[in-house]
Amino acid sequence: AAEAAPRVVEFKEQNLANMAWSFAADDSLSSAALMPFFGQYFGHRCDVLAKRFSDEELSQLHQWWLWYAGERGQTTGLPSQELLQRCRVAFSARKARPSRLQRQVGSTLSSLGLSPQEEVQTEEGYSLDYVVEWCGQQVAIEVDGPSHFVGRKPSGATLLKRRQLRHVGWRLVSIPYWEWDELRKDLTAEDNDAGEKEGSGVGSMMTLRERQMAYVEAAIARQARSV
Repeated sequence: AAEAAPRVVEFKEQNLANMAWSFAADDSLSSAALMPFFGQYFGHRCDVLAKRFSDEELSQLHQWWLWYAGERGQTTGLPSQELLQRCRVAFSARKARPSRLQRQVGSTLSSLGLSPQEEVQTEEGYSLDYVVEWCGQQVAIEVDGPSHFVGRKPSGATLLKRRQLRHVGWRLVSIPYWEWDELRKDLTAEDNDAGEKEGSGVGSMMTLRERQMAYVEAAIARQARSV
């Protein structure tokens, strides 16, 4: 950050947004180490370029603000309130597109009698796939498809969202796509085994929906116990 600070006055809007988001996602430097960059130059440069930021860049700046002012508690060197409000509006306006996987999980939550609320927007502007009440607690269910991972490790964007939501008190349950897919694969394997034992009376002990319900219920219960 110290090396980048003198160059901030030369940064274009995309440079500012990308670097700010990267610092927020990484969250490794001490607050003191960040001050030469954000405290002295960053906010002013953002205001100078305020009219040139795209909605995506404004959204990145909003996540930076949630980190810098929210998680880190910093108040110096911020952009103007007008620009910060534009950032929040842009971030909150992003449209969610529920996937088939998400719909399956939602149907399972309904089968459990949990009356899930879909695409709930938090005060910070994040959208939660589902929110349910469990033992008197509000629990967010995030259905994480392939785009949320690099291999099977959560992407930087996924980790940032989880961290910032937990910072403001949300209890989160992640449903990774491969664990959901395994429920169907395991059932198919059991059916095949049962077919090889024809006449033995052995069959699948649980239907797919019953497996899905048991999986989701266990995932929520684990989160509730961990808090």
